[in-house]
Amino acid sequence: MRTYIASLVLTAAMALGFSGPAQADNFIPGHMVAERVVGNTVEGRYRSCAAPRKDFFEHYKADGTFHGKERTCGMAGSWDTYVGKWTVEEGRFCVYPGSDRQSGCFNYIEGEDGQLVRSGQTADSVEFVIVKGNPKNL
Repeated sequence: MRTYIASLVLTAAMALGFSGPAQADNFIPGHMVAERVVGNTVEGRYRSCAAPRKDFFEHYKADGTFHGKERTCGMAGSWDTYVGKWTVEEGRFCVYPGSDRQSGCFNYIEGEDGQLVRSGQTADSVEFVIVKGNPKNL
């Protein structure tokens, strides 16, 4: 009898569109983010420019470093260069650019076009497009 009642309640809940607790984003594990970026270049693309955002390219190396260049978002002109470090900590991909951009460990999800997107970012935030190799000679 209990099985029947539980089944009936579950069926009614499903019919009403209740699917249980909301599922968390399916984060890409940090080691898988590393597999995608090491040996390649990440291009930071903002959907809209506002201070202090910067366009950037970063080439990730297997030794835990990356070489990058950045300039004010949407502006022409010269690029500032920097060397940063990356690591995987507690399952998240971590970046420490050594510039004034945000450092730390982040969860990433896959965007519509295969790009990496930091979880929890707003619609006008940065997308990380992976470009094969080191086309910017960083």
